Amino acid sequence: MVMSLLISLVVYSLIAIWYVVPWLKRLDKRQALTAPLWIHVFRYLTLYLPVAQHEGYAIADQTLRVVVIGDLTGAVLAFAGIILLRLDSRLGPVFATLVLIASIADFAVGAYVRSQVGQDPEATGVWWLVFVFFAPLVLVTLPLLGWQLYQRRGEVLSRG
Repeated sequence: MVMSLLISLVVYSLIAIWYVVPWLKRLDKRQALTAPLWIHVFRYLTLYLPVAQHEGYAIADQTLRVVVIGDLTGAVLAFAGIILLRLDSRLGPVFATLVLIASIADFAVGAYVRSQVGQDPEATGVWWLVFVFFAPLVLVTLPLLGWQLYQRRGEVLSRG
């Protein structure tokens, strides 16, 4: 599973470098921040984790809670950020920044909790798909989001 995860990270990174970065450069600030936020909205997929646990995925309850709370927080912040950007609110970029900060904290806290609980179980079934294909996509969008926030920090929001 780790090899599949790494392959997905490499593939998504190359797609981002070769296709997404040039595309984001052509967009205005509102659109360039909205695009990576959409990926984070789908982090509600973490709600499948209790089902995976029930189906035999041996994840500790404490780890499950941390992962679900972190991902749902990221999803809600991303969705709110998209709405605020669509309304041309100055809070849109603030919420995009909050997604970035909350996501980094989520990954750090999740890694710490998993390290304290012990070895991660091997993901199977639908959860394997989420873990191998979706989680790396979320990770790859974080530097893209951070880059757009930094690169466009002085740019005003405009109707696209």
